[in-house]
Parts: sequence; C-alpha cells; structure tokens
Amino acid sequence: MLIKFRMKKVLLILLPLAFLAACSSPRDKEISSISALEKEVESAGARPELARLEQLLDAYTLFADKYSSDTLAPVYMFKAINLCIGVNNGHRAMQLIDTALNKFPESRYNAETVFLKAFVYENLLNNYGQASQVYNYFLKKYPNHELADDADAALKNMGKSPEELVEEFEAARKAQAENAKP
Repeated sequence: MLIKFRMKKVLLILLPLAFLAACSSPRDKEISSISALEKEVESAGARPELARLEQLLDAYTLFADKYSSDTLAPVYMFKAINLCIGVNNGHRAMQLIDTALNKFPESRYNAETVFLKAFVYENLLNNYGQASQVYNYFLKKYPNHELADDADAALKNMGKSPEELVEEFEAARKAQAENAKP
C-alpha cells in the first residue's frame, strides 16, 4: 500500500513535468540548448573547447535569425559579438555587429555595439581610420554614455606602442609634479 502511494505521488509529480517537456516549443528547446552550452563553456573556465565556442556562436546567431522579433534575439546577437571578440575573430565580429545594428535598430545594446565596432576596427582589424570614424560617431551619438571616456581615450592613444604610452604617462606625471611645486 505504501509503495502504491509513493508510486502515485511520483507519477503525479513526473507526469506534469513530462507533459511540459513534451509540449515545450522549438524556441524553448533552443533556449534550453543555449543555456546548457553556456553553462558548459562557463564551467570549462579559461580554456573552453573551440568546438563548443563555435557551437554556442552558431546557436546564438541561429536563434537571432530564426526568432528576430523575439526579445532574446538582440541579447543573443550581442553575446555572439562578444564571443567573436573573445576568440579574436574580428571579421566575423564585424559581420555580426553590422547585422545587429541593421536588424535591431532599437536594441538596448546599440551604444555598446557601436563602441565594439570601433574596438574591433582598432584592436582586431588594425584599421585605425575606420576605428577613428566610429569612435567619433559614438561620441557624437552617445556623448554621455559610460563608454564615452573610453572612446575618447582610444582616440587619443590609438596606434601608439606601449612604450610611447609609458613615455607620455611619465612626461605628464613629471609635468604635474613640477606644476605642483611651490
């Protein structure tokens, strides 16, 4: 009798869960798959498998293409852009950036995406002319954004070697110390 009661209790719990799993939409399944991949990549620490990163990138972009009107589409596209930057794939990042800006013009990530476009031009594609144009556009369009100081600093330091930056810093520090003397 006790076994039958437990069995009924287990069935009462499992049947609704099985029903929900069977009835979940393809969209929900894709979101679950993306979440599982994200957890797997995250749990790998600093050195996730490149194949898993590619799989996650493909899942992000496929979702954004398939469900472009979904509120998660621009989120996943932004994550895909950052993933490309993280693996130094500047050309793919630039493709995704342009797609995101065109496909999701009202996204809450647009300012950051414009900044990332300039960053990719500067740091991954070494195209300082384009980077300057995009940083200037960013500063004009988003002058009060939290990344505005970073864009301004990037414009001032673009193309300089670490040695040049150290020299400028030391010269500025020396000048400041001399100005501070009574």
